[in-house]
Amino acid sequence: MPSGSARDLGSLCRDALRSPIGSEPIEELGRAADSIAVILSDESRDEPRRAMLDALVEVLPRRKLELVVASGTHAATDVVVPEPFRDLPRVVHDGNDVTRLRDFGSTSRGTRVRVLREVADSDLVIATGRLRPHYFAGYSGGAKSIFPGCGHAEDILKNHLLKSHVTARLGRVHDNVCRADMEEAARKVGGIVLNVLMDCDGAPVAAVTGDIVEAHRELVRLAEPSFLVRAPRARVVVVADRPPVSRSLYQASKLLPPAGAILEDGGTIIVVAECDLGVEPLDRVNEGIYRSGVAAHLPEHRVVLVSQLEPSRVAMTYAASAPSLRSALQDAGVSAREPAVLLWRAGEMITQAS
Repeated sequence: MPSGSARDLGSLCRDALRSPIGSEPIEELGRAADSIAVILSDESRDEPRRAMLDALVEVLPRRKLELVVASGTHAATDVVVPEPFRDLPRVVHDGNDVTRLRDFGSTSRGTRVRVLREVADSDLVIATGRLRPHYFAGYSGGAKSIFPGCGHAEDILKNHLLKSHVTARLGRVHDNVCRADMEEAARKVGGIVLNVLMDCDGAPVAAVTGDIVEAHRELVRLAEPSFLVRAPRARVVVVADRPPVSRSLYQASKLLPPAGAILEDGGTIIVVAECDLGVEPLDRVNEGIYRSGVAAHLPEHRVVLVSQLEPSRVAMTYAASAPSLRSALQDAGVSAREPAVLLWRAGEMITQAS
């Protein structure tokens, strides 16, 4: 498995494409296919799309490619398509438009599987993505780009009800019922992955291609040491990250789970995020993400948000508002004797108490 310091991401991707895990060589699959859908994550994800596409067009016929922006339940645009590839046909998935979906039945857990027809009708589907910790799917990447990424909004929400299950945890992919449901759904559609691993500063570490489960699991195995952080237990934990995760409360809510492993019962989590894109949709943020998927896995706690938002807008959410980090720390009783723990780049962490 290629990994490493002195390698650029492009060469790691090219090596991965030459040595797929659990699938036929991608070049052979491309020759046999009349149509190829390459799935890209939407703008809520910071990903090296250009490097992955550059590697793919070296082994796949460019004339057969169509780019698909996987939005899941997000509102998305095609802004993520790199300039050298904007001549290719492209579609932005709209999970609410049932007229553009193909029905693949249901998973064994009862999740209906309706997927964007441009993906469903392609001879070859390649799901690209960057691996990072995910608060209920364990890690991003793998099957997630196909389903929920290109699924119907109602079906996605049915799958996401499984996030409250005890196995649906940050950093856990094996025996995770929510991820297993995603993978079963994606298997119905078919496809392979090109997933990359980078450290929190964007330096390339590894890449894999091949089967949506087998290749993904291998990259998870390589990723675990990169994301594991040990920190002391604390009564106050501050979490923060860079854009795009910090630009909305929808995304910034996902910074809470890393604090949970070290937060003392009854403690305070301070979220520092500009949230310039707002707090909507409120029902999804308050109920679907926080109460169903986050709070159930945390000790007793309160959340304070330091952001650009007016206190009246924050008051509509699960969080209390603070005008500054200094004031939030003072109100939480942080002192030299009882300092807070800061988790910077919390979206790239799986924490353990030291």
